[in-house]
Amino acid sequence: MSDVLLKHQRKETILNRLLKTTTTRVFALVLVMLLLGSLLPFALRGNASPITSVVGLITGPLQGLSATLSNAIGDITSHFISSAELQLRLDERDAELAELRARLVDYHDAVARLDFYAEFLDLRRENPDFRFAESAIIGIEPIGDSIAAFTLNRGSASGISAGDPVLMGQYLVGVIAEVGLTTSTVHTVINPRVNIAVYETLTGEIGFANASPELAARGLTSIPQLDRATAITTGYLIATSGLGGIYPRDLILGVVTEVLDGDQGFYVSAIIEPAVDLTSLRDVLVLIEQ
Repeated sequence: MSDVLLKHQRKETILNRLLKTTTTRVFALVLVMLLLGSLLPFALRGNASPITSVVGLITGPLQGLSATLSNAIGDITSHFISSAELQLRLDERDAELAELRARLVDYHDAVARLDFYAEFLDLRRENPDFRFAESAIIGIEPIGDSIAAFTLNRGSASGISAGDPVLMGQYLVGVIAEVGLTTSTVHTVINPRVNIAVYETLTGEIGFANASPELAARGLTSIPQLDRATAITTGYLIATSGLGGIYPRDLILGVVTEVLDGDQGFYVSAIIEPAVDLTSLRDVLVLIEQ
């Protein structure tokens, strides 16, 4: 094993000495000249001078590399320009969508206003002696998932007084509780402070609708302390009876959703869901003279 290593080291020593000799260097120079001589005829083809041809031979690959880099930079610049154009188109599309959404909101507002005025005209035809103050809701007082009270943009300057019924067409919304010069506060039909004289339109049974805080939080009211023998049941319609003189007769309050046993089992309560979605109201009518 040591003999093999000794022979290998001797070969490397001889090779190193050979590369360092003058003869070897001359031999390498001759090879370089022969290589240039073989390439020179190709470079001298055409009308270019030898120096120019040699320079071209050397700089040609560099020029090709430069052209490649230039094309790559051009592609990148074009990509950025295309991205800017795409962003501009996206911005224009967003602006168009925003305009269409605004038009859609205006359309829904117009439909809501038409529905409101249709309800008003029906009520006016049936009650020609009534006088109304059209009002917009400008503030709300929530209770649970519903509305216990809201503020109107009309007050005593528009003829509104405490105790005036608040309507949405034929449907009862609430009653005016407080009045200022230019604003007023409405307690809705589910407000625990409100009592409404009502009757069931099929059986004629009468009672007073009033909501507990628990029912009000669910957007419901009720007719408590009905006789257990009552004929009122799920699906029956409840309307104002006109007793007490505050609410005119036959304004629709809502529909019975269930009948529950009362305290100690002596009475039952009819749970009522208001006919008006209090959370979606925007405008109402205040009955200022009947």
